[in-house]
Amino acid sequence: MIKTITFQDRVPGFRTLWIGCLLFATGNNMLYAQKANDSLVKDSVMAKLPLQNRHVDQWFKTISKLRNVAGTTTIYNEDVNTTPVSDVTNAISGRIPGLYSNRSSGRTGPLFDVSSFTLRGQSPLIVVDGVIRSFTSFNLDDIKSITVLKDAVSANMYGLRSSGGIVYITTKDKSLDKPFELNFSAQYGVLNQFKRPNFITGGNYAELYNEAQQNTFPGATPTYPADVIAAYKNGTNNPFLQPNNDWYNSIYKKNAAQQRYAINAAGNGKNYRYYTSVEHFSQGGNFISGPDNSYETTNYYKRYNLRTNAQIDFNDNIQLGLNIFASIENSNEPGTLASNIMNSIFQTSPLGYPAKNPDGSYGGSSQYTNNILASTIASGYNSFNERSLNADVSLKFKLDDITKGLWAKGLLSINNYYLQTISRNKTFAVYYPITTGTTTSYTKVGSDGTIIANSGAPTLGTQNKQTFVNGLLGYDKTFGKSTLNVLGTFNLTNLIDSYTQLNQIYQNAGITANYDFDQKYLAEVSMVYSGYNRYAPGKRWGFLPSAGLGWILSKEDWFNDKVVNFLKIRGSVGETAWADPGNYYTYLQNYTIGITGYNFGATATAVSGSLENALKNPNITWEKALKLDAGIEAQFLKNRLNVEVNYYNNKFTDELITPANGYASGIIGQTYPTVNGGSTRYNGLEATVQFADRSKDFSYFVKGNFTYAKNKVISLQEGNYPYPWMYRAGQPVATFGYEAIGFYQVGEDISKTANIPGYTPSPGDIKYKDLNNDGVINFLDTKALNTRPLFIFGLNFGFGYKGFDFNALIEGRLPREIYYNPSSMLAFSNGYGYVLDYTTENRWTPQNPVNATLPRLTLGNNTYNTQTSSFWYRRADYIRLKNVEIGYTVPVKLLARAKISNLRFFVNGYNLLTWSKLDYFDPETGLSGFANYRIINGGLSLKL
Repeated sequence: MIKTITFQDRVPGFRTLWIGCLLFATGNNMLYAQKANDSLVKDSVMAKLPLQNRHVDQWFKTISKLRNVAGTTTIYNEDVNTTPVSDVTNAISGRIPGLYSNRSSGRTGPLFDVSSFTLRGQSPLIVVDGVIRSFTSFNLDDIKSITVLKDAVSANMYGLRSSGGIVYITTKDKSLDKPFELNFSAQYGVLNQFKRPNFITGGNYAELYNEAQQNTFPGATPTYPADVIAAYKNGTNNPFLQPNNDWYNSIYKKNAAQQRYAINAAGNGKNYRYYTSVEHFSQGGNFISGPDNSYETTNYYKRYNLRTNAQIDFNDNIQLGLNIFASIENSNEPGTLASNIMNSIFQTSPLGYPAKNPDGSYGGSSQYTNNILASTIASGYNSFNERSLNADVSLKFKLDDITKGLWAKGLLSINNYYLQTISRNKTFAVYYPITTGTTTSYTKVGSDGTIIANSGAPTLGTQNKQTFVNGLLGYDKTFGKSTLNVLGTFNLTNLIDSYTQLNQIYQNAGITANYDFDQKYLAEVSMVYSGYNRYAPGKRWGFLPSAGLGWILSKEDWFNDKVVNFLKIRGSVGETAWADPGNYYTYLQNYTIGITGYNFGATATAVSGSLENALKNPNITWEKALKLDAGIEAQFLKNRLNVEVNYYNNKFTDELITPANGYASGIIGQTYPTVNGGSTRYNGLEATVQFADRSKDFSYFVKGNFTYAKNKVISLQEGNYPYPWMYRAGQPVATFGYEAIGFYQVGEDISKTANIPGYTPSPGDIKYKDLNNDGVINFLDTKALNTRPLFIFGLNFGFGYKGFDFNALIEGRLPREIYYNPSSMLAFSNGYGYVLDYTTENRWTPQNPVNATLPRLTLGNNTYNTQTSSFWYRRADYIRLKNVEIGYTVPVKLLARAKISNLRFFVNGYNLLTWSKLDYFDPETGLSGFANYRIINGGLSLKL
């Protein structure tokens, strides 16, 4: 039995560390483990280390870039900590070749203010400190490095979840410069929307409505007479009986504030290492608040994060790892919910009703009984409470007594997350006018409710629990000029992703090994036997091998390194796999219980029953990928210029598809199951170029990267089509639709044109190309629409002069095409709303028949113009000044008396400038009413 007093006596500094851990983890008995090996070398800001000596994190191991043969890219803390964003995913864009990120909304909150990743055509997993977990709402200062694992040899140890690649985040674990460091930072920023939607109101709206009315119902009496339109235009309209609203600008704020305060402490002693941090972050809401409310209704966001990473050496052979991460996130929304309010803003006529009546009551009409202003500030609120706790414990034993270099490690990781919603909604009354002669009376709809303190039943929206157990056996040996590192594992992940479904169990038994001879000839082998419990017994396990080789030519005696200072070639090939978690025991026949049921008896009494779901597929299995990766790394100009070029070719097979064209039959009367019938190839070229130099007090760097990516469908088991353009095989992954060739024009004989059956087009409607010349527009005329390859790039540059520093990032994507939902691009598509500049300007009219970029206006859904077609694709190329930071570090001699080792003031920005062909909206967030934003942020950091 080992006593605590023994540890405290034998480990100097343990008492201080133990107290620190208690301060940050009181009440929690779950611990968090570091990867098997720590960084090999110190990675400092504005790294003074040669590039090839910096660390690269892979699956539970760390190696130098020099020895790495895998297709990976690593960025470090200094690359991301200049970005003033709430989520890690928003800081990576433009920094890593091959990784494409996109923001779909500028909405506040952790559920929305994130970016999605695409890596070489796939969705990668996010791994934090060796464990798969998707939580990324934490302080960027906690990050030590981010490594993207792209090829098979770096990723396939993740078994049946490896095909999409890995974004591997490593957090800090110790101090670097001193035995003890204490850091504090405070930041304040302003979020400012750009490319806000511009709604058409007043007389202009009335004129457009009349035009749409005449196009839809020729000869109809205009809804808005000329005198009413004139009143709107000259401001003499009655604001209550002839209201005119700009709902978006009156409800949705242009600016919001954000704040971040963080403190961290780190130590590095002979027998212990630790890093601990506490962060508070808050972000203001998008909507206005009601001045009379005693509670907040806007959609704000606040969080409190705590992280403690620690390692303790009990003796020369035993090491304990303790890591804890906990997060409390609280967010808020109006009772009506932000998305519903935004939908109402777009769908409602600005002339429909006043925000308020003369007596201060909420306005409405017989058509609109839900007031947008009241929905925002008088419908109560919804509180969202998110809690995350990631806790691991690891124990490592050196087994040198058995053989030198042998060690074993066990890791237990417990990860919990839940989202609880408390709805404290209330109703509100709306009054709409009824005018009879000169008398106006008001009709009440609804009632004014109240919120009772502590009312509202909490609802458990989401609850996830993941337990990860990993047993590792390693062997590290250097003999002569050879270095060998072998790592074997058996691990199990038990994941409960939904409490309405059975758990998911992933198991992996694998081995990975790195070898180099004289740091000249490099090799890596990785193989894993991986299983997933949702496949049929006997079909749950698969074997995934991979291997990589490298050769550092500049180490050869015959190599002249005066021009090319360093040269390495490397390549890898291997298999990865993806077990779709959406496959819920598809090999079994599934039924739905509790549907409407069946009627029995003379009185047709309904009896609940069961419904057979899609047919089972007893042969369903995981998707597979054969990945080839080849790269070259070179350094020039005394190692100041670094160039890296990478080529990849990945063939995905057994992709899940839903067959058609002969597979499904109406005779069966049931949905055909998904099958492993697809195959796609993704290939491309990635490159990184960086140059850095220093001259006395002046230093500078330039880092550029670019990605060229394309793909091609190999097979989708399509059967036989009558025309070649209908096949998806042989073409890039694309949306299929009609090819738009302009508009129908006045005087054109519609009867002699190819049209969609069941609809007679009018001048100003979109005309589609009859590809097979049969005189009819139908599915035989659909073709691939967006077939361009992807090109993205990033340029990061900066300099330092004495105490001043500057850092900037530019990113770009071209050629890029986005498909915009035609219902949101057509004014009056619901009869009244969606009337903005981008849905009306340059529309087709008899006076603008040739240069028009939008079809004619109509009331309601025009099915002819809302067909999926090339017309609704827009070029969305852009170049964006993504991030800029300017800082000043106070000279140390001025801080000596205060015992401050570093004091820095800084100002930074995010999404500062954008160059794009899109005139009306942001190329990332597109048609989202929650427009993208820029951030102007300032703060200070202090180190003791």
